[in-house]
Amino acid sequence: MQKLGRKITLKEQEDFYVALMGEDVCCNGDNNQSTIEELDEAIDDCIAMLQYSIDVNNKDEIFFWRKLLQGNKVQRRMLLNA
Repeated sequence: MQKLGRKITLKEQEDFYVALMGEDVCCNGDNNQSTIEELDEAIDDCIAMLQYSIDVNNKDEIFFWRKLLQGNKVQRRMLLNA
């Protein structure tokens, strides 16, 4: 995990998440639109990882998972409003 001082791009976050969870996750980088179910699953995964990071008090991972969670929630909101 990278140090807090360095900005992590959304692309780097998505690449890490895909590497961690497998290629069938919603943010796999292609232009296909995710479904609500895929986004809900990604949000649940992020929440679980965020809770674990909080439990072990890893600030770098807390930062990472919060940012990824926010991105997934924005994608979900945009899909619902489309």
